[in-house]
Amino acid sequence: MKTSVRKLLTTVAALAAVTAALALPGPASADEAPASPPEASAAVPWLSTEGNRIVDSSGNPVTLRGVSMIGPRHNNECAECNPQPMADHIARATDPARGWHSNVVRLPVTEWAPNDSLSLADNIAQHVDPYVQQAVDLGVYIIVDFHRVQDYGSGGVPQDLVREFWEYVAPRYADIPNVLYEVYNEPINPDSWAQWKSYIQPVVDRVRALAPDNLILMGSPQWSTRLNGAVNDPIAGGNIVYVYHLYPNQGAATEAILDPKFGNAAEQIPVMLTEFGWNPAGEWSDPVTEGTTSEWGAPLRAYLDARPHISWTAWAFDNYWKPQMYDHDWNLLGGEYQGQFIKQWIAELNG
Repeated sequence: MKTSVRKLLTTVAALAAVTAALALPGPASADEAPASPPEASAAVPWLSTEGNRIVDSSGNPVTLRGVSMIGPRHNNECAECNPQPMADHIARATDPARGWHSNVVRLPVTEWAPNDSLSLADNIAQHVDPYVQQAVDLGVYIIVDFHRVQDYGSGGVPQDLVREFWEYVAPRYADIPNVLYEVYNEPINPDSWAQWKSYIQPVVDRVRALAPDNLILMGSPQWSTRLNGAVNDPIAGGNIVYVYHLYPNQGAATEAILDPKFGNAAEQIPVMLTEFGWNPAGEWSDPVTEGTTSEWGAPLRAYLDARPHISWTAWAFDNYWKPQMYDHDWNLLGGEYQGQFIKQWIAELNG
């Protein structure tokens, strides 16, 4: 997550470390009656990993290509934007009739909101369940993303909060092959793979005990840019894909720069970019995301197209969170902006 929204979430997360007011609510109590979870129907194939690839239940290689939504709880926050329901966004992003051919959508789950009164059970029932069911009905994959942008462990997100979230969510969708679990969006510090593994391994152990088959997407420290640690010291649990988040502030999209970041690792372990994006300087970008289609987006496409073992979701299918693909009135941004380029890219490879 980028721009002012990242700053807002980081600020709120910092406050959560010193006040219980924003702590993640616990699971439903015995006298609550949370809604029933979605049900799988004509399901997509289960996904697993084999070597450095994602494969389907027949062992055929699968490349997931799609887009990331914004957190549903924040969909109507932009005063100058033309709001549309999250279900409409997902329908649009997966609709070949409108030129969109995403075979996966990413759904950030933020567990706070101003004057929050939702329990974890209500949050999931209102802001996750409907879209999981929609993905099932559409026959696409959906990433349920625990969307924290914060330090982990001491001084950051306590491990038990992450575990509490997944102990509720993991079994809820354990029988639905459409659902992938992104365990922690962007842990920041400590900048240590060993410390991160020590922190997140018990969470993964619980997910695997409760949901043995769902693909797990694994972030890393420094805003999910340290996946190289997994090459020699992988997380235990099986069917784990390692996540990288990439933006223009990290440098040009060349082999010389991208290979050491994640390309070399992707020759040995499964890798997925669950966030990347760009827009030219101006109101639709910031110092992290500032870039152009010709100088950054097109070279990145060439790099990823040559490496179909790397799956991806582009950020963000929205008219609000930067770098967005649409302007405030839902006109797709073209030229040096990313929207039309990503739409065509997905259509050419998935259509």
